[in-house]
Amino acid sequence: MSESKAISSSLKARNDLAFLSLLTPVMLFVSGVVLSIEYEGILYWIGQLLLSFFFLQTFILVHECGHLSFFKTRSINTLMGHLFGFLSFIPYYSWQQMHNLHHRWTGWRDKDPTTESTVSPSSSTTKNSIINIAWKLGIPLFYLSYKLSNYWNLFKIKRFLTPKKYQKVKTQIGMYVVLYAVLFYFFWEFIVQIFSLAFVISLLWKELVIMTQHGHIEIPISNNKQVKPITYLEQVKYTRSFYVHEILAKYFLFNFNLHEAHHAHPAIPAYKLSAIHLEKPRKPTFFYWLYRAKRMQGVDYIFKTSKHTGELF
Repeated sequence: MSESKAISSSLKARNDLAFLSLLTPVMLFVSGVVLSIEYEGILYWIGQLLLSFFFLQTFILVHECGHLSFFKTRSINTLMGHLFGFLSFIPYYSWQQMHNLHHRWTGWRDKDPTTESTVSPSSSTTKNSIINIAWKLGIPLFYLSYKLSNYWNLFKIKRFLTPKKYQKVKTQIGMYVVLYAVLFYFFWEFIVQIFSLAFVISLLWKELVIMTQHGHIEIPISNNKQVKPITYLEQVKYTRSFYVHEILAKYFLFNFNLHEAHHAHPAIPAYKLSAIHLEKPRKPTFFYWLYRAKRMQGVDYIFKTSKHTGELF
């Protein structure tokens, strides 16, 4: 990101802090695997829960590496981004390209490739009923749709990228598929026993985090008119942060909950975001957002905004 030239040296990425941040996911992974292998009953389930938090963190970390701002060194960001992307089932390069477009077009709901599908609900009563049921029951339908449509769907990706970048996306997606196939062929039973349940649980955590960030916010629609990207600082009003205990935010979410600060300064690494003060109230808390959002129908939360429902968070 070009913004990196403008930020204070005290807020720039540092390799030592970045690697230090990885202690938490390493501990979650090791303890989760040991408990899942060695024990049954409650300890097995604790292991699965720890692994589910690990998978949530891999998603957050591929986001950070995609900005090339988590580590100071570009090559390390790329290398670790592929590792975290692989663990998250998100091809790193397609994530990076589509997510950069998200930051470019935040503030125009139909121009942002990650929100264009939320402009209007389906005309199908059946589909809308499925969305509402999934939302109420905590089935991560939105996150799965978000991930598959934005980072695996080559037909969609082709609309947004140059031929050269699109070819690179195709190549890397193909490499990911081959690697997944090899691992599942040789280690199928181990993967299913130790990781599959934890990964499924992590989908719920990922959906809840993703849905806080831009959902049910009044965001302009360009209606195919010629518009310019909105500046980073102006994007803040089209994003939402949520707040939890500082220890949880720092060590488990890597400040990923501070989404307003992230959009205002996307080149600042996650472990420095808490130093950014936007003179906004520290709300909502996560559980306040969860209570209010889950009271709504899924189609209302996803496809409507506060302008339609009057629901503010």
